[in-house]
Amino acid sequence: MRTRLLFFCLLSAFTPVLGVDLTGRWSASASFEGRQILLVFDFIQEGSSVTGVCGLRPDFMSAVQAVRVEGNAIEIDFQLPAGPPIKVSGVLEADTISGEAKLPVKPFTAKFEMKRAGPVAKLPSTGTTEQNPIDLASLSDEFDSDASLKGWKTLSETEGLPNRVESVEIAGGNLSIVPRSGAWWAGYHGIYLFKEVKGDFAITTRVKVTGRTAEEPTRIWTISGLLVRKAVDAQSPPGDVKENWIYVMTGRGPEAARVVDAKSTVANSNQWDITPAQPGWYELRVARLGPLFVILVRPDGGAWSVRKRIFREDFPESLQAGINVTSDFDVSVTMPASKYNSQLFPESKTDGLTKFDYVRFARVDKTPLADRELLRIPDEELLELLK
Repeated sequence: MRTRLLFFCLLSAFTPVLGVDLTGRWSASASFEGRQILLVFDFIQEGSSVTGVCGLRPDFMSAVQAVRVEGNAIEIDFQLPAGPPIKVSGVLEADTISGEAKLPVKPFTAKFEMKRAGPVAKLPSTGTTEQNPIDLASLSDEFDSDASLKGWKTLSETEGLPNRVESVEIAGGNLSIVPRSGAWWAGYHGIYLFKEVKGDFAITTRVKVTGRTAEEPTRIWTISGLLVRKAVDAQSPPGDVKENWIYVMTGRGPEAARVVDAKSTVANSNQWDITPAQPGWYELRVARLGPLFVILVRPDGGAWSVRKRIFREDFPESLQAGINVTSDFDVSVTMPASKYNSQLFPESKTDGLTKFDYVRFARVDKTPLADRELLRIPDEELLELLK
C-alpha cells in the first residue's frame, strides 16, 4: 500500500495549450477505495518547455515523468518507487484538471483532480550566513585522537535515553561504532552524535558500513550516515515527542542489496526513497541553503551527484547536525516508538559495524542562488556551489 501512495515523477514531454501557463504550485487528490491521497505539484513553463516535480508533501518532491496535452485533454505519467507507472487522463479547464488515475499492471482506477494553488517554491534572499560568521571548520573531526569524542553531544546523554552504542573506538584515523538495537525512522531512535549549528552550512562524512565479521551485514536496514535534526521540546512526555529531521544513509536496505536512503520526517511522518549503492566507502553531504537542504553523495572513485532536494520551511535557524546509525528495524517495528526508545534489547542480535573516516563542517553562502525558483536551479549549479 505504501508504494501505491508515493507518486514521484520528471516531466519529459509537454505540448502546451494555447494561452495556458502551467507555472505554479498545484494541489491534487486521488480518491479510491474510500481513501483520498493528497499530492503537490510544482511546474515551470517557458514557451513549450515545462519542468515539473511532485510528491505527497512539499518538503519531499521528485521529478515528473511525462505529460501530454492535446487540446484540453491531458495525460500525466507517474513512476512509483520500485513499481509501475500510473497514468492520469483528464480534462484541463481553466485552473483545474479532472479525470482518472490508472495503474496499468492491475485493475486500479482513482478519481483524480488537480487545482492551481499558488507560486512554486523559491529560495529566499534572506539568510543567516552574514549573521553567523562562526568558523564552522572548528567543529570538524578527523578522528585522529580519542579526545575528539569529547566535542560531540549524544542523543542518549542529551535527552536521557538508553545508550545504544555497544562499543566505540578511534583507531587508524577512523571512528568505529558497533551498535546495539537502534532504528532511525518515524519517531524511533538510534545512535546519534551531533553538534549544534546555526545558519547555512554543509556537513560531510566518509562512511563505510559492514557486518561485524563480514563485508555484508546479515540484517536488513543496517545503514549509517548523516542526520540533521530539530531539537525536541525537553518538556514533552516521551509519548508526545514529535521528531523532525532529514537524513542520508548508506548500507544494507530493506532487502539484501545496498542502498543510499534519503528521508524527510515531519512530526514523526516519513517520506523517503532509496537508490542502489555499491559496497565500500561513501562520501555523504547535507548542505543547508535557508529552507532548502541538498543531499549529495559520492562513492569512492566516483563523482559528486545531487541525490535529493528537501524543502523544510519549518526548520529553525539552529539545528543539530551529526552522524547516525540504524541497526534493528525488525525489533522497532513491533512496538510503539515511545516503548522502543525507552529500552535496550540485549537479546536482539544486530550485525553492524560502521566506520567514519571524518566529519567536516563548512559555511555555505547561498547568495548566488537567492530569489530563484527551485525548479530554475539545475543540479549543475548546486554542484558547483556545494562540491
